[in-house]
Amino acid sequence: MLLSRFWYGVLALALGAAVFVLFVAAQLYNRSSHRAMSEALSADSSAVEWFLNDDARKRSSALIRVALNPALRTALAKSSAEAKPGAEVREKARTALRTATAEVPPELKFDHVWAVDAAGRVIASVDFEHREDWELGGYPLVADALHGWIRDDAWVWKGRILRVVARPVEQDVNGEPVGAVIGAKIIDDTFARAVTKRTGAAVGFYAEGARVASGAPEGFDKANLDQITQDLKLLDDNKDYIEKGRSEVRVIGQHLGVVYARLPGEAWELGAGYAVGRLAASVESPLNFLDKANNDDKSEVPTVLILAGVLAMAAIGLVLSFLEHTRPLHVFRGEAARFAKGEVDVLAPSRFRGAFRKIAADINDGVEKVAAKGGAPRKAADLEQVLGPIPTQPAMSAFSVPLGPGEPRPDSRPSYPKPMVSPRGPTRRPGSHPLSGPPPARDSVEPVEAIEEVSDAGMAISALEPPGAPGRPPPRRPPPPPPRAPGAPAVPNPVPEPMSAPAAAAAPAAPAAPPAAQQDGAGDPDELTEWNAVYEEFLSVKQQCGEPTNALTFEKFKGTLQRNKDALVARHNCSRVRFTVYVKDGKAALKASPVK
Repeated sequence: MLLSRFWYGVLALALGAAVFVLFVAAQLYNRSSHRAMSEALSADSSAVEWFLNDDARKRSSALIRVALNPALRTALAKSSAEAKPGAEVREKARTALRTATAEVPPELKFDHVWAVDAAGRVIASVDFEHREDWELGGYPLVADALHGWIRDDAWVWKGRILRVVARPVEQDVNGEPVGAVIGAKIIDDTFARAVTKRTGAAVGFYAEGARVASGAPEGFDKANLDQITQDLKLLDDNKDYIEKGRSEVRVIGQHLGVVYARLPGEAWELGAGYAVGRLAASVESPLNFLDKANNDDKSEVPTVLILAGVLAMAAIGLVLSFLEHTRPLHVFRGEAARFAKGEVDVLAPSRFRGAFRKIAADINDGVEKVAAKGGAPRKAADLEQVLGPIPTQPAMSAFSVPLGPGEPRPDSRPSYPKPMVSPRGPTRRPGSHPLSGPPPARDSVEPVEAIEEVSDAGMAISALEPPGAPGRPPPRRPPPPPPRAPGAPAVPNPVPEPMSAPAAAAAPAAPAAPPAAQQDGAGDPDELTEWNAVYEEFLSVKQQCGEPTNALTFEKFKGTLQRNKDALVARHNCSRVRFTVYVKDGKAALKASPVK
């Protein structure tokens, strides 16, 4: 199996190398994405700045029509000449201002427009309510316009950012300004979306530590811009942001890059500005490449070449497995089958490879050791060889009935119930085999639990209580039967057949049973007679099976039956035990059946 294991190692190394390369590629891709994101953020920040400057110039140009309105110029010149402008002058200026602003293009519409005289007092306004004594001359933007300059600025009013432009209003060409017009655009989400549409950048405007407007291109979640509020607190220590008005690229979270820039003018000192954000196209794991790739990317992959390589590697592994596992196992299985059938005496190790050669050699060594120990078929032993010398006091039982789950172990002391006369069927003829003739008639009572089988050779014998156990008297040993003349056949006591009345009267009276028959292990004469018949039948069956019968006497046989009867009566509380002779594995055997 060396080549197969080597191939497994090669595949494992190839898989590990592939995974390593994928992770390295993911890190390289992320680093390249962050670098590209930094460059794109710098360009986005500059694009937003250019957009704001261009928007200011366009809005300043939109005020030319307003500043050249004759009615407005006359009203502002008259207000500048008066110490306190009257209501008539204010009304004329308001009407002229409303008419002039109506001509401004829709994309350059202002949210607020004011007209101020040379003293900076607000004479008229559009879409803005104010007091008559309100003035804007204190703002640098308004002051520069009243001196003939065109200016733009950013104001912060009540948490909102205003992009403001101003133009001077002249009564005579190249004359002194008689006032100025100021237009303001509120920076809200609409304005931010316009910036995003023109620049393609995600932008958020903030003032007084909070985001006031935001816009994002398609596919960019504006909720990412909410993170800039927490990062604004860290800009107080940013040297580039404080001195240059623009920070370096800052990474918030894992993949969100942000560049902060201040708005010029009044809003600078108030911390107003804008942030440009961009998400880096990064992957969290090598499998995330599949999510990022589109159909064009997947079509460029050499799929056919990869599949061919996979199939080639799989084919090599299968061939090596066949050569080192399947084929040697098939050869070994075939030789083992021939060895089992006896076609070969030993397994030839030279026919095998690898570990199978060592297994064959070990099997041959084991067979030789078994043969050296005299390994031959075991012959059946007789009852004396299995049971050994039968002790005077019974200590073992040749019959064992298995206990059920949870059933307590019964007392092994023999019990002697009162003799009980039960109806008996016809007694089997001595010497007859139970399998050769008709089945015997069943008793009127049924056997209890499972019938336990016992043989005189090879049966496990369960031990009962040993003789002389504390508190238990030893079982009685039945007296031996009257000696039998040598060579005389054993005569069983069969049940006498019915006789006619005259014959019965003429027949001599049967002698009474000896007292020993009443005091031995058998409870009644019928049982002793049945045991005698079983003994004769057991001897006949052993002779038919070719087993020796010289060592088996009726005394030993009856003692074995009595001990097992006592054990079964005590265990099952039955009235009697029926013993039957049968053939098991070519040898005579006994079967005990407790009967209630």
